[in-house]
Amino acid sequence: MQEGSSSGPAHSLEEKVDILMAQFSQLVQLLTPHETTQPSAEAVEEEVEDFLSHHEEEEIKSPIDGKVCLPKFAPPQMFDGTMKDTKSFISSIILYIKGREPEFHTVESKIMFTLSYMQGGKAQSWRNEAINQIAAGKKPFKSFQDFLEKLDAQFGDPNLKATAVGKLKTMRQGSLTVDKFILQFKAEASQTDLGEAVLIKYLKAGLHQSLFKSIY
Repeated sequence: MQEGSSSGPAHSLEEKVDILMAQFSQLVQLLTPHETTQPSAEAVEEEVEDFLSHHEEEEIKSPIDGKVCLPKFAPPQMFDGTMKDTKSFISSIILYIKGREPEFHTVESKIMFTLSYMQGGKAQSWRNEAINQIAAGKKPFKSFQDFLEKLDAQFGDPNLKATAVGKLKTMRQGSLTVDKFILQFKAEASQTDLGEAVLIKYLKAGLHQSLFKSIY
């Protein structure tokens, strides 16, 4: 009788642990990147273009002159060359230009628009040199894509994967909700090629231990 009464709770705990690990496994499947390399600016640009192509219905015509009114996009933030801000700056530039592409008729107009948002810090001298070359009739960039790649090479993280792994090792939920923590964890995990077991380890270390106690 004693063995029967003790096996019940033990079995229940084992089931709960199995459920917890299954949930983590499902979560990490979402976190595990499908590609082992960081997507290029060109790939990001193609994704944005595909997104916008499915939202053409958002364009409306002005009741006054019948012209198409482009959807409103938040302008990019000023960029001073800070490494951690490089990717978000490039993404915001691509989003804005793609969203209002009729306003940008040439490669030069796209480049000059981007340069206008590069002010202060390490970005200032790089911007000035690019403007001087363009003003002199030279072509320092083969295309807008080439411009973005050189911008990323100049200011971006030269070892993005290692930086992301370092962040995953030290990420802690703190005062964040579980949902917000998972979003941040997923964003960093997408920059790496870590396997499922390692991601589960870092995820468990980052979440509040009280979460596991409540499950148990």
